[in-house]
Amino acid sequence: MGAIDTIRPLKRLPPPPVHFDIDPVRNAGNLFSRLWQFYCALAAKRRSRLALDELSTHLLDDIGVSESQARRESAVPFWR
Repeated sequence: MGAIDTIRPLKRLPPPPVHFDIDPVRNAGNLFSRLWQFYCALAAKRRSRLALDELSTHLLDDIGVSESQARRESAVPFWR
C-alpha cells in the first residue's frame, strides 16, 4: 500500500447561509440597537440641558453664554 492510498480527501463544509437583510430575527437586533442609540442621544441632550440650567452666572460667563440664553436652551424639550 502506497502513501497516496492513505490520504483521505478533506471534508468540505457547507457554504455559509446568505442573508439578504430581510430576516426579521437578525434585523431585530439592529432595530433595538438603533432605538437604544436614539434613546441614549435623547438622554444625553436632557442631561446636558439640565446641567446648563444649574450653572451659575459666573460659569455661564466663562463659556460665553448669557443667563437668558441658558434658561431658554434648558427649557427646550429633550426631543428637539
